[in-house]
Amino acid sequence: MTPTPVRLPVAAPTQDLLREEAARYALLRRIAPAIRHHMAGTLQPIGMIAAILDRRLQAETPDLAVLRDNSKSISTLSRSASAASMNLITWVVPKENGSIALEAGIEEALGMLATDLAFRGFTVANQVNAPDVATSVFALRTVFTASLIALTDAAHAPANVVLSSEPAGDQTRVCITVTRTEGAATPDEGRGYRALGWDDVQALADAEQVSIRYSAVHADMLFHRIEQALVIG
Repeated sequence: MTPTPVRLPVAAPTQDLLREEAARYALLRRIAPAIRHHMAGTLQPIGMIAAILDRRLQAETPDLAVLRDNSKSISTLSRSASAASMNLITWVVPKENGSIALEAGIEEALGMLATDLAFRGFTVANQVNAPDVATSVFALRTVFTASLIALTDAAHAPANVVLSSEPAGDQTRVCITVTRTEGAATPDEGRGYRALGWDDVQALADAEQVSIRYSAVHADMLFHRIEQALVIG
């Protein structure tokens, strides 16, 4: 007689968990075009070298030394593109949380959003100065990035975005301030997904244990410091 399978009860997700998952999905949908753009950029040089190599192979007497150099270039570019793509994929499917230098993490997030912000009429001035501070990769990639998107989603372009930092006890405060500038308004580019709101940012901040304050034109976040010796990126 075949035993009847036993179905174990599955705990229903809490309201806080549902809010967090919704916020993470919304953030991912907003940065997905940037991830796609950066991945395409890492592969473009390989295609260019491959096209050059193909033309040289069609010569009556190909220069083997040059062809070897082109082949080595493709190999080098492929390894570089693979490493860059794997790093980009961790924005989609994160590995275990690690630590990162605060300045490097903010530069990474700005690099992800730079094209989108510039296209929408925002000029970013990064004045963060914390050379010896490290913090959570997840916290920076989620809370900081979502705060920057939420502020610029609500702002009227053109505008200046200023990033700054200051010590706050055993934590570091990172501030984002948006200031409207004179000029023609940038037309709405028709974003592919909804705007991020402060409910989304707060859900992510709660999940990453980041204290945050915000208004229509300003946000500041308190990031926990991690010993520099533990930094992995």
